[in-house]
Parts: sequence; C-alpha cells; structure tokens
Amino acid sequence: MTDIERQILLNQIAILEAMIPHGSPGPDGTREILRKRYRETAELVRQHSPNPQR
Repeated sequence: MTDIERQILLNQIAILEAMIPHGSPGPDGTREILRKRYRETAELVRQHSPNPQR
C-alpha cells in the first residue's frame, strides 16, 4: 500500500467517525453499516501498516 492509499483510507476513517453518530439506529440502520465499514477499513490499514519497532 502506498502512502497516498494509506492516507486516503485514514481520511475515510475520519469521515466515518464523524458520520456514525448521525446514522439511523437499529440492526439494519445506517449507523451499523457505517460501523461495519469503519471496522473493515481500520483492519485494512492495520494489515498494511509496518509492524511497530520495539
């Protein structure tokens, strides 16, 4: 993943964080859909991030 691709995904995460509180509640509501997309995007970023040095 390039730095630009990673930054785009991080920007998407920030947008999703802002939108989640405004989504409709319920198991099939937009809030749950946004949370799912947030988790998927965050996992993608984690998978392609370098391991932290200890």
